[in-house]
Amino acid sequence: MSAFPELRELIASFISKEPPEIHEIRTGTLPELPGSYGQYFTAWDFSNSIVRDYSMNLYQLTRMATDESLSVENVLTVFRTLDPIYSTFLGYNGFPTLAEYADQVGQPADNRGELVDRLATFTEYANRLTAWSHHYFPWDLGEHYRYPANGPAVLPEYTPAPLSVEDPLQRIPVRLTWQPLGVEVDAELYCDLNQQLCMDVLKSLPFTVLQDHAVVSGESMYAWAPLVSVAPTPVRERICDAPVGRLRFSQATGNKVIVQYGPTSETLSSPVLGKVIDSHTDRLAEVGKAVWESTFRSKELIWLTVERL
Repeated sequence: MSAFPELRELIASFISKEPPEIHEIRTGTLPELPGSYGQYFTAWDFSNSIVRDYSMNLYQLTRMATDESLSVENVLTVFRTLDPIYSTFLGYNGFPTLAEYADQVGQPADNRGELVDRLATFTEYANRLTAWSHHYFPWDLGEHYRYPANGPAVLPEYTPAPLSVEDPLQRIPVRLTWQPLGVEVDAELYCDLNQQLCMDVLKSLPFTVLQDHAVVSGESMYAWAPLVSVAPTPVRERICDAPVGRLRFSQATGNKVIVQYGPTSETLSSPVLGKVIDSHTDRLAEVGKAVWESTFRSKELIWLTVERL
């Protein structure tokens, strides 16, 4: 029996519709009216950044709970120490359901499996809140803070580096489709590189989730996937070294499927999931531009479907 069956129902419903908490925060209709001097943008800004940070910390606690060198009580002690910094504020700032379940996660657990299940379910819930919060945040305020046109180049010369280990016999074909754009591409999961991660993703297919755009690292799109994987990821690649069409899976930042469609500047290394086939990579720029407009300005919903072929 999975932990928190009612919460799992909420998670499933939030895949296809905006959570009411996010709607109230972004429309200024929270009954508690958080925000100093009668404005709510600062409360919105705080909730958006803190819920994302919280979800990433919850994921690390989920990984800790799977570590048999740590006792269940050790992990719960860390959770009870860390959690109130986030859940108490978020509960006040529009997320009462999150605060209620945080209290339940911190209760004594009978065994490791129970604690891992609690944390994984709660992490997936926080990830889903983060996905919608990210989409609706007013990123177009960034138009007022552009680098000088005559300043130094932001991106270095784009020279993607190929991976040294790829076994064609262990590639599994998948299809990515973006609606309402009507664009689809075929891709391959490289199961010889991060085998357990690939298996976790394959078990979750097919899924359809909201597609969003990176707002820091460059020409890259991501979507919070409906799973929480704690699989080991021995093969990683610097984001700035990845070729057009690279598929990544970022466990640590929300369990996101990431599609790179052009140059990026971030030097962080991320787990390799696979790649869009070469003959379809020229379709990605159209999608990337549309997703950027959706995330940054219009807020029109674009949906990514990932399915096995």
